[in-house]
Amino acid sequence: MRHIKMMGIATGLALLAVAGNAQAFSQDSLVWQKCSGCHTPAADGRIPRVEDLRTTPEEWTVIVDRMSRLHGMPLGKGDMDTLLKELCATQILNPEEQARVSYLSLWHNSQQMEVPADAGQERLFTTCVRCHTAGKIFSYRMTAANWAKLRDFHLYVVPTVIGQMREMHWVTEADAVLGYLGGELPYGKAWSAPKARLDGAWGVFGYQPGRGTYRGEARITGAGNAEYRLTGSLTYSDGTSETFDGEGTLYGGYALRTRTRNNGFAANGAYLVSGDEIRGENHFPAPNFRTSSARWLRKGDGAIIARVLPAFLLAGEKTTLTVEGLNLPDVTVRDVSFSGARVEVLSARRVAAGVLDIEVLNNTAQLGETRLIVRGLDAGTVKLAPRIDRIVVTPAMGRARLSGGAYYPAEGVQFEAIAYANGGDAAEGVALGPVPASFKLAEETTRPGDDDLRWLGGILPNGTYLPVGDYGPNPLRNFSAENSGLVKVVAQYTRGTQTFTAEAQLAVTMPDFIGRIR
Repeated sequence: MRHIKMMGIATGLALLAVAGNAQAFSQDSLVWQKCSGCHTPAADGRIPRVEDLRTTPEEWTVIVDRMSRLHGMPLGKGDMDTLLKELCATQILNPEEQARVSYLSLWHNSQQMEVPADAGQERLFTTCVRCHTAGKIFSYRMTAANWAKLRDFHLYVVPTVIGQMREMHWVTEADAVLGYLGGELPYGKAWSAPKARLDGAWGVFGYQPGRGTYRGEARITGAGNAEYRLTGSLTYSDGTSETFDGEGTLYGGYALRTRTRNNGFAANGAYLVSGDEIRGENHFPAPNFRTSSARWLRKGDGAIIARVLPAFLLAGEKTTLTVEGLNLPDVTVRDVSFSGARVEVLSARRVAAGVLDIEVLNNTAQLGETRLIVRGLDAGTVKLAPRIDRIVVTPAMGRARLSGGAYYPAEGVQFEAIAYANGGDAAEGVALGPVPASFKLAEETTRPGDDDLRWLGGILPNGTYLPVGDYGPNPLRNFSAENSGLVKVVAQYTRGTQTFTAEAQLAVTMPDFIGRIR
């Protein structure tokens, strides 16, 4: 009986370990050394609070920083790096959870519009998304007990919260919302980091709003301890090019964060790795402000189609589709087909190892989509539309931030115009894709003598806006107002004989002095 009982105990502990709920950190780990002094380990070796939540590398940075600033946890050189890697080995979001909040990964001036999806989220927005972004909240998975503790945490760290939220009974509302989050964003189980295989050559296929598409190649070389070296070159559709060189760190076996210099300008990247594919964003702060998205594909012997440009065809128009990928074969007209649509292939040829040009005539008058097949390779879908009915400027309300000094550089907004066709399931119609509109600013009159346009500078024709003023009083304005303001953004796009116009708004406001609550 004693033997059976001991077997049962051992089996139970083994099951806990498999579930990721026991001893994620050994006693010689830096997490144990730094955290267990205050967070006393439980009998099974778990470190409370630390092993009751999972979050992003960026949020773990905020947490570790807070432990150091507010609670005196000593951080030596390299300790932050080691702690993040150890924590993210098990206490990180899974890739699907991380993708939902990836717009916060670069800690840049994200233009993501957060909107509550249901009544529960509406209550969350009212109670919490007054100081925090919703993305910060959705970056966490915690046990119900730990969600509940956030109420007292806020009362300790921000004791003025009740006064600031005096239009509600904040404690009661917070308890209700935290109970809701305990069910909506549960801890689940610890993450088990997959083995990474990043070394090698990669094809890069990207898009930068306001500038267009780019493609190139990259090489990743392992440097040990989840660190990598990156080198590569890119060519843009406008004929310009750049080279890059730098470093990357892989967290949790899939969350890649890069630090490169592209043609001499510093850039940061946040990517998700899935097998032989890497997807994510790359951001350049001011003065070379720009953000782009990219898909990296591992180079091998097989043919892979990465994308088709442009992403839509209009009825009655001849269009040259550019098919990009790796190791693409020679093609003729007979090698190209479109499923379920009357699209005539006029010519087809390979212009480079990874580029095909296919000239087509769309004879389909209905709104829909077709699947493009090239020599048996599925190139994905191409949208079909009888015409462009309008353009829409995105973001609808852009938010730029004035410079607040060396530690708070100016943050810009990249506007772009998206073509839409009427119809489909959505009330706004079907988004066909970006079009090369030209942009300008106009006064948005909100008060007598409105002079915002005079002080906000100009927008580039491609929709790039970067504030030119600093945050602070301007003695030349009424009441020495600062260099902020609200103006219109006007986009114009001509296709054939038709010209489309659309408007958005640009708010230029103060620097983000408290980036931790993003």
